[in-house]
Amino acid sequence: MKIEESGEIVRLRRGSVEWIIFNRPHALNAMSPAMEETLTHIFQELAHDASVKALVLTGSTGKRPSFMAGADFGTLEDAKTTAEFLELEAHSETLIRSLEALTFPTIAAIAGPCVGGGALIAAACDVRLISRSARYGFPIARTVGNCLSALNYQRLVDLFGTAVTKEMVFSARLLDAPALMASGAFRELVDEDALEAAAERVAEHLVQLAPLTLWATKTILRRLRDVKLASVDDEDVLLHCYHSADFREGVAAFQQKRSPLWKGL
Repeated sequence: MKIEESGEIVRLRRGSVEWIIFNRPHALNAMSPAMEETLTHIFQELAHDASVKALVLTGSTGKRPSFMAGADFGTLEDAKTTAEFLELEAHSETLIRSLEALTFPTIAAIAGPCVGGGALIAAACDVRLISRSARYGFPIARTVGNCLSALNYQRLVDLFGTAVTKEMVFSARLLDAPALMASGAFRELVDEDALEAAAERVAEHLVQLAPLTLWATKTILRRLRDVKLASVDDEDVLLHCYHSADFREGVAAFQQKRSPLWKGL
C-alpha cells in the first residue's frame, strides 16, 4: 500500500473497518519502540470503540513491499540486564495480547517480509491474506540466536502445528507464498496489486456476520490455549538465551552484516 502520510503508524477508517498501516518503508516497516507503544495504545483504544467492526493491518510499500521485517535491532542491542530483557518481552506481549483481546475480527494483509515481531502480529490476527511476494518466518537461529516465549511458540503451534513450527525455526528460512498457503494458516493468495482490495472484501464480509459468534469463538479458543500454558515457566529459558555470548554475537553480527560465530555459550 502506497502511503503519502508521515508517521510510523497511519490509521484510516473505511466505513466500520479500521485500517492500520505500518509506515517505515525505508526500514521495511521494522518495529521501533515508538511503533510498539503506539500500536498497543491504538489496540487498547479500539477495544472501547463500538463503531469499529473489523481491523485490517498491513504495511506501506517503499522500494519493495513489506508487512513488517521484525524488530528494530537497536532495542535488543541496548538491553543489558535481566529486568531490561524481561521488559522487552513484556512490552511485546502486551501489544499482542491487546490485539488478541479485540472482540471484532482482525485481518493481516501481508506483502513482502513478515518476520519476527511482524510474524507474531500476523499470527495473532484472525485472518491472514498474502500476496505473491509474502515471506514469513523466524530466522532467529541464523541471525541473533535468541528464542521465543512459551506463549509465542504456542501461538505458532496452534496456527501451524508442531512440525511446521519446528521446521520454520530449524530451517531459519522464510516460507514463501506457496508454502504458506499449503500450511492452511492463510486464507487467500492474491496478486500484488489486489491485496488491498482483497482485504477490504474479506473485512466487509466479516462485518456482516454475527459479532457475538465471532467474539465467543475468539475468546474461548484463546482461553483454551491459555489453560494449556498455565503451568509453563519459560523465564529461565528466555534469560539463558538473552544473557548468552551467542546472543550478543548474533546482534553484533546482524548490525555488522556478517555471519555470526556461534559457540553455544
